Order: sequence, then structure tokens, then C-alpha cells
Amino acid sequence: MSTRSAELPLDFAVPSSTLVCVADGDAGVREGVRALLGTLGADVHGYATGGELLASLEVELPACVIADVSLPDMSGLELMAELRRRGIRVPTILLSSDAEVSGAVDAMRAGALDFIEKPYVDRALLNQVAPLLK
Repeated sequence: MSTRSAELPLDFAVPSSTLVCVADGDAGVREGVRALLGTLGADVHGYATGGELLASLEVELPACVIADVSLPDMSGLELMAELRRRGIRVPTILLSSDAEVSGAVDAMRAGALDFIEKPYVDRALLNQVAPLLK
């Protein structure tokens, strides 16, 4: 279920970058997203945990973050909260295999750019990420 268009809130500062960070405990999902977004020219870096993704942000700020709602070490909402706590205002798309309307609402209220059910629709993900890449 895709719940939002590619319009960004005014408070997002998107760097000129083709880097997309993907946090998902499933290596197959990370590789699938890497292959899909590679068609857009994105440089996709995959991480098994939210902690790994957060550590990587000390080096380079991505154009966007794509994260599973249920990471091995934290929830996608906790990851978003930590990004905000650190002052990192990067568009974030959450993925979930057991999506409920309440989870989607919580994600959107927390500032997610979109909330997409797994198996996600490739077109929905491409439509959200393409405008973020520069």
C-alpha cells in the first residue's frame, strides 16, 4: 500500500546525491532494492540493521533511506526518531510485510515519505525514489 506522493515536506534538505541507504534484515530484499534502484542510477548501500545504517551516516548523507518497519535491532520508527534526534532530515520510506493501517498512519505521522507493503510494488518504490536522486 503506497500512501503518499513524491512531494517532499519543506523541512527536508535533500543532498545532491545518488546514494540510497537500505536497512532490512533480509539480504534478498536488500539485493532486490539494489537491483531495482540501480536502474535509476542509484548507488545503493545495504545494511542488515538500523545501527549499521546509522554508523554509515557519519561518512555520507544519502538522498533517502529505505527501511523495514521491523529491523533486527530497532523498529523503522525508532530509526526515524534517531535520525531526527541526530538532526538528520532525510526522506525515509518504510517497508513492511505485515502492514496494518495503524502502522502506516504511525509512520506517516512520524514523517515517513511513504509506507509500502512487501512484497512492494516496484513502480511505487521507483516513483518515490526517482525524484530524490540528483
